[in-house]
Amino acid sequence: WLLTVPLLMIEFFLVLRAIGNASGGIFWRLLIGTLVMLVPGYMGEAGYINVTVGFVIGMLGWFYILYEIFAGEAAQMAAEQAPEAVQSAYGTMRWVVTI
Repeated sequence: WLLTVPLLMIEFFLVLRAIGNASGGIFWRLLIGTLVMLVPGYMGEAGYINVTVGFVIGMLGWFYILYEIFAGEAAQMAAEQAPEAVQSAYGTMRWVVTI
């Protein structure tokens, strides 16, 4: 998780950057969502905070990521500017994050 999730978020940004001028805001929103998801989850597992609190905060980060890639600026850019092959890859990456 600590490696694959941040790399996948960077991949979203790089795919969008390849098709157009993706704003740095997309990158930072995805990175912040990743950190909000992973850090509290780890802290809950390691016993630094209550497990339920860590889970709930981590889920909020995950929902934030889902919003950005399904309805936020990243999703809008993919829908408006990406060729069909890139839209297909983007859609597959979205479902990997969701499931």
